[in-house]
Amino acid sequence: MNRNRSGSNYREIFRVAIPVSLEAVFQSSFSFIDQIIVGILGAVAVAAVGLSNNLSFILTLLYSAVGTGSGVFIAQAYGRGNMDEVSEITALGQTAAAILGACSALPLILFPSTILRLVGAQEEVVAIAAGYLRLFAAAAPMTVMSAVTTATFRSMSDSRTPMAITMSAVALNTLLAFVFVLGFGPFPKLGVIGAGVATLISQALRCVALLVVLYSRKEGMRWYWPFGSRFQRIGRPLLRITYPIVLSEMLWGTSTFVYTIVFTRIGTAALASSQIVTTVENIFIVAATGLAPAAVATVGQALGMGSLQNAKKEASLVLRVGVIAGIVFTIALIGASFLLPIIYPKVSGDVLSLTFWGLIIMACVQPAKVLNSVIGTGILPTGGDTKFVLFSHVISSYALGLPVAWICGIVARLGAWTVFGSRALEEAVKAVILVLRYRSSSWHRKLETFRRDPASEFRRAV
Repeated sequence: MNRNRSGSNYREIFRVAIPVSLEAVFQSSFSFIDQIIVGILGAVAVAAVGLSNNLSFILTLLYSAVGTGSGVFIAQAYGRGNMDEVSEITALGQTAAAILGACSALPLILFPSTILRLVGAQEEVVAIAAGYLRLFAAAAPMTVMSAVTTATFRSMSDSRTPMAITMSAVALNTLLAFVFVLGFGPFPKLGVIGAGVATLISQALRCVALLVVLYSRKEGMRWYWPFGSRFQRIGRPLLRITYPIVLSEMLWGTSTFVYTIVFTRIGTAALASSQIVTTVENIFIVAATGLAPAAVATVGQALGMGSLQNAKKEASLVLRVGVIAGIVFTIALIGASFLLPIIYPKVSGDVLSLTFWGLIIMACVQPAKVLNSVIGTGILPTGGDTKFVLFSHVISSYALGLPVAWICGIVARLGAWTVFGSRALEEAVKAVILVLRYRSSSWHRKLETFRRDPASEFRRAV
């Protein structure tokens, strides 16, 4: 009987996680496809696109965290069967993401060259990257609004719909990128800027499609303008849970970009290799990103129904799957490192050599990265333990990883491989901190608070 129940729980986890993971793979393919296509133009073009993606990636992380916070409450409201509350939280999250995304993207749109120079990009990279960054940033508000919309689908255990829409958008992006970058028929050859045009068009259409499907085909979903007392009641507790996630994602994204600055200071070859490592690694790591939304959906819905024991059981099952996935990704990433000359035939040998060793180093910490994703963006936030997630980012990144990278890469000039090693050290330390928190009674007490009174966070804000 227990085996049957366990098997049913695993099926529910995979029913949410697999489509989310596939969607994440295709979503990450926007930048991966851009890099592959502009790779035909050479290493400088690859570095330009990668550097621009890192800048915009910080924005995406910052405000997609609103989707994570919204998803926690949406899953619990959905577990209670309260679709009005689901609609209210969704509308507030979508509006906040769109406004904040637009405000943050504006400097990148108006001053792309200045910002690229401030982060240390060489003039040859700035000349190519400025136009692409402007277009990529213009798509950021729609990208983060889509993140909140997809979080709504997932928290209601529907991860197939956003997956299908994202797959269609990626297919369109691929076609448009080839046409605009290389030039076909009546379309001129735009180079790197063409990749930005393709991304802007495909992300805009993806956002519109998600909104239309959510509000026209999901039973019980309706749009509420985010004003009035009901949104004050929801907004405050949502902010209380979400702001540590936003800060931790922002700090993590900023630390990722600081690593990029270190690579930039080392040289163009080191920068290009780091961008390829990040892009290839993300193709594998995003395959496990579905586990965190699966934890939010299954654990959150169990809490919404008032079952603490089921919530703990769901968290344990998701974590077990994450460990297995991390081991598989380690093997896969090592295998992919030997395919670099085939994937990037036009990139020079010194860049590919650095990339090979960077992939080998990062492959060793894939289990840690998966655990960090599952616990830090799935399990702990679902129990409301978001401040500890922020604490783990500060310790692992800013007290350890970044200082070691700066000393080894810039001060001691030990080479790019030491910076890759610093990133790996950060992931390993963070995994230890988060696992210890998960095994402690502190997280269980927070889970118990949510179970006893799922609406307590809302009433505290009234």
